[in-house]
Amino acid sequence: MGILDKLKPQPRWKHADPAIRLEALRELTDPVELATMADSDPDAKVRRAAIDVVSDPAVLGRVTTTDADQALKDAAADRLLALATDPANPTLSVAAAGLLADNRRLATVAKSAAADAVREVALSRLSDERSLGGVARQAKGESTALAACARLTSADELLDTTLNSAHKDVALAAFDRLAATAATPLAEDAALLKTIESRSQQKAVARRAKTMLQAIEDAEAARRAAEEELRRQEALLCDTVEGLTDISDPDRTEADLTRISAAWQALSGPDAAAARRFASGEGATRARISQRRNEIEAAVEKARRRGEALASREALCQRVETIEGDDIIEQLVPIEEEWAQLTPLVGNGPEADQLASRFAQAVGACRKRHALGAALQETRASLETLVVEAEALPAQEDEAAAGRWQALSRDARAMVATLADASRPATDLADRLAVVSRAFEAREAAAREAAEKSKLDLAVKLQRLAERAKRTAESETITLREGERVLRDVMTALEEVGSGDHTKEVTEAIAALRVQQETVAPRVKHLRDMDDWRRFANAQQQEQLIAMAEAIVASLKVEEEAGKTAELAATAKALREFHLRWQEVADAPRHSAQRLWDRFKTATDFIRSRCEIYFAKLREECGINVAAKAALVEQAEALATSTDWAKTAAKFQELQKAWQETGPVPRDAARDLAQQFRAACNTFFTQRRDDLVSKKKEWSENLARKEALCVRAEELAESTEWDAASSEMKRLQADWKTIGPVRHNKSEVIWNRFRDAADKFFERYYNRHQIAAAEKIAEHVALVVSLETLAAGEEAPEDLAAQVQTLRTIISKAPVVVSPEMKELHGRWKAALATLVAKWPAAFAGTDLDPAAIHERMEKLIAKVEALIKEEKPAAASNKSATELLAERLRSALASNAMGHRADDSKWRAAGETVEEAQDAWQRIAPVPSEDTHALEGRFKAACKRVMEQVKLHVSAPVGGPGGGFGGGRPGGRPGPGSRVQGPGSGRGPGSGGRDGGRGPRPTGPSNRKNDAQPVGA
Repeated sequence: MGILDKLKPQPRWKHADPAIRLEALRELTDPVELATMADSDPDAKVRRAAIDVVSDPAVLGRVTTTDADQALKDAAADRLLALATDPANPTLSVAAAGLLADNRRLATVAKSAAADAVREVALSRLSDERSLGGVARQAKGESTALAACARLTSADELLDTTLNSAHKDVALAAFDRLAATAATPLAEDAALLKTIESRSQQKAVARRAKTMLQAIEDAEAARRAAEEELRRQEALLCDTVEGLTDISDPDRTEADLTRISAAWQALSGPDAAAARRFASGEGATRARISQRRNEIEAAVEKARRRGEALASREALCQRVETIEGDDIIEQLVPIEEEWAQLTPLVGNGPEADQLASRFAQAVGACRKRHALGAALQETRASLETLVVEAEALPAQEDEAAAGRWQALSRDARAMVATLADASRPATDLADRLAVVSRAFEAREAAAREAAEKSKLDLAVKLQRLAERAKRTAESETITLREGERVLRDVMTALEEVGSGDHTKEVTEAIAALRVQQETVAPRVKHLRDMDDWRRFANAQQQEQLIAMAEAIVASLKVEEEAGKTAELAATAKALREFHLRWQEVADAPRHSAQRLWDRFKTATDFIRSRCEIYFAKLREECGINVAAKAALVEQAEALATSTDWAKTAAKFQELQKAWQETGPVPRDAARDLAQQFRAACNTFFTQRRDDLVSKKKEWSENLARKEALCVRAEELAESTEWDAASSEMKRLQADWKTIGPVRHNKSEVIWNRFRDAADKFFERYYNRHQIAAAEKIAEHVALVVSLETLAAGEEAPEDLAAQVQTLRTIISKAPVVVSPEMKELHGRWKAALATLVAKWPAAFAGTDLDPAAIHERMEKLIAKVEALIKEEKPAAASNKSATELLAERLRSALASNAMGHRADDSKWRAAGETVEEAQDAWQRIAPVPSEDTHALEGRFKAACKRVMEQVKLHVSAPVGGPGGGFGGGRPGGRPGPGSRVQGPGSGRGPGSGGRDGGRGPRPTGPSNRKNDAQPVGA
């Protein structure tokens, strides 16, 4: 150690007296010394003072973990918080944030407007769920809020974030997380969804919650409906099984019960009470079925035994009734003995009595037959003879056969009765007689029906004839032929009917016929006279036609004799006209009609024979035309099934034109060819029309689908849910490509509509940040306009101060936007606020906008700055250059080091900080436009300028560093963390900008001021 080191005095910051160390602390600038005092000074007050000036995050971090005093730990943590939120030095802020440990301060950093890296570090060190929730809800940076939301696991915090987040995307993300992590699925928690819908600050979240709530309500309604239907089916099945009381058919009832049981088993989760009711009803029904089956089996067995007994008695009765021969008594005795040995019937009834009576009668008849056997045989022989004779009578058609049958039938009925009384019924002979009787009855019925039908047919015939005559009489126009035919038919009918007895209908028809005959007869006579005159006139026209035809005949003969060529075409045309006119006057007087026709036919036959060459030529041309049209028909039939619609339609038009240009053809061939050609045309054009209808339907469906896409795209074009809307818009574009074509005249229109909507959306999507910024600027504009509206009013509202304070509070919390418009709005805000304060100062009395209080605060700040000048005599003005001054300061610093002490510049550093604090306080003062204010502002700027000049002269800084000095820096010429120097032009007036709170040097221009990135200042 050198002698100079031994002579060097002990530094004051190492003095044993804490008060002296505390005083020395104010002059220290070396960060190492400050760190030593903050770490190891034995006095808590000294350590606390050192913590307030230390800017090294590592030192502050050690204090927060090693110091025994909790208050000092909190102070060091607060200092780290201040460094972390200082935007002037991002690297220092990141280090400070990385050393913070308590969740509250870390959450404060994450919520602040610090740099992204600082907020990320703070958020990464957060572990408390509640703190993470606070960051997710209140962080100014949306990315930080989203990251915090992604780490949340508590349902309560996620719900709180969903309801109160200031960022839409964060609220939506919290909502999705809540839906994914909630113990009860969010899609089933209606109460929670209602809370979110009613209390959420973000409309998008409320809409999504409303959508899920509606889905829950729909599902609940469906569940209740299904449950009601299940209860209804249960009640129906229970009623049905209990209603099975009719067990007359056990098998059918059991089948019904099985079907009902199967339906019950098909139910899902039936009610317990209903299940017990159904089981009870099913058991009771099965018991009744079993009981009924036992009863039926007993009844069947009883009926079987009774049937066997009845069958035995029936057999004995039949045996007795069929006994024949001479030994009737011998056969009857054992049968009577067998009857007597029969057991009594179970349950005596009418059958037993009837069989007993029958058996007794049969026995009596047997005994009677035995007594009357010979007489009965003779009677049967006579009866058989009568039957044979009667069977031959139906073949005879005369009336004598009917009379003979009447006599035979009386005798035969008497004999049959005799045999029946003697218990020897001749059933076979009686049946044969019945056949004959039916034959005669049928013949009599047929005769009666024929007579009735004849009378009915006559009446109908006469009635129809009367109606026909009536129609003829009432008709306005009647031909002679019709009238004569009606009169002839009426007269014939009257002659056929003649006189005699008739039915009422026939009599009435005859009277009607006579009336109509008297009505029609005069009209027929008049028509006959008119026909005679017409025939007479026709005879004259026929004479003229015959004369013209004979004249042509003579002309043809003359030309033939002269060897001239006749005009056969004109002659053929005249021949056709002769025949047409002859048909019009064909009726002539009967005595001359045949003669005139013979003359006309002779002349026209001669003319036709001469025109035969012309007719042959026409037939040849018609054949050619037939072949041409047949070829057209073949072409049309070949094209009928074509699907090349445009070319084939043009070809059909050409074929139709060629068809029209083709000459005449024979009538029959023309009709057949025309039908074939028309059928081919109809086939093609029908198929073409059906195809066009199908295409139109397809085009219409495609147009409807594309219009739906256009409507949805136009809705999305105005959406601000960018991610969801972008995905859906891309999906719509993909769907558009899968849709087929539409009608040509609408294709371009619908495409332009869809493209315009897509272009509009994606243009807004690419400019979404500008849109969001514009919305935020609009909020600021609305607040500025509200303040300007208050300033432009004639009278001050009663709650003017409260309204202004509300606007200031709202604008201070408004979102941050960096843009030139915000600077203009800031100026308008300040101007409006100054106008309000100047216009109605009394309204702001007692508030921070009170002009008197503002002046007082200004004077205090000026006095504070001017006091710094008074403590030290101002340095004499020097004419030295900056280089000379710098050299002088260098020599002084070297001399000071040589004497063993540092430059004493801590006082001026503190003075510089005091000036900066005063400048920050000054800019927070509301502007009050007045001459006094301008004068005070000038004094303040001048005082600040003088102090900063002294600071620049006295404060040591590294060579070439931002402070321009040599002393006070770290070894190697690096600036210390506390170095800050401002030039003389750095003074700021009221409202000029906010304090950044940093400890390092910073530019003083407006581009680095915190206020430029904040909302319009309050």
